Amino acid sequence: MGVELRGLEGKVVLVTGAGRGQGANHAREFARAGCDVAAVDICRPIEGLYDTASAEDLALTVTQVEEHGRRAIGLTADVRDEAEVQAAVEAALQEFGRIDVLVNNAGMAALDTIHDMSAATLDAVIDTNLKGPMHVAKFVVPQMIGRRAGKIINISSAVIGSGHAMLSHYVASKHGVVGLTRSWATELAEFNINVNAIAPATIKPGPDRHGSGMVTGLSAAMGMDPDEAFEVFSAQGNLPGDQWRAQAQDITDAVLFLASDNARMVTGHVLHVDCGQATR
Repeated sequence: MGVELRGLEGKVVLVTGAGRGQGANHAREFARAGCDVAAVDICRPIEGLYDTASAEDLALTVTQVEEHGRRAIGLTADVRDEAEVQAAVEAALQEFGRIDVLVNNAGMAALDTIHDMSAATLDAVIDTNLKGPMHVAKFVVPQMIGRRAGKIINISSAVIGSGHAMLSHYVASKHGVVGLTRSWATELAEFNINVNAIAPATIKPGPDRHGSGMVTGLSAAMGMDPDEAFEVFSAQGNLPGDQWRAQAQDITDAVLFLASDNARMVTGHVLHVDCGQATR
């Protein structure tokens, strides 16, 4: 008999990067747990980087949430743009009245050497991965403070445990996510708001666009198919063996735990779902 996750039924969850990959899976599983979902994604390309989720992807996530009998709203916003984020959060609050859980999942990576990295790519990665969560929290946190309740879950990465060639901008941004998580946990403790981060391993691409958008996107730059690229990334960090190959659901299980009342005493923590990378 599995452990029951308490306190999720009836909650309202805002998930960024919900059009595909981990974010889409988080949205579906929150709905399965009885939550309503505000699903946010950029729904347009970022010049020079791999394809992001489309409006059709985001609409599919909304449909899948609704198939579990829960309310959903799809919101288009670039987390790098404070004004777009503010409009999306205000729309979610107008629709649902509150946001109980924020999952800062939107992320972007690129493969660049130090000397070939363009200013535009550096800005895109840092602004999405680090400034993005800060923009979203800025507009979600006030109503959490007002209700003296809330959960924030930031998605960092297993790369914080080691350096990775050609990913210095990505690694730096994910270290930054850990820093802001611990700072927010301290700042918001008096308001009963839990703030934690998850450091996921590389996620195995699924059979469709809701598998792993990041690995699928980077595989093109590597001249590999997604499954081959996944094995390369996994071999760089994971412990050896087929059992140490993460799937989206492994990360979602951790997200739901941190959002639940089971984790009420957990804050300022980085939960490594990293297939042993922190041990290497």
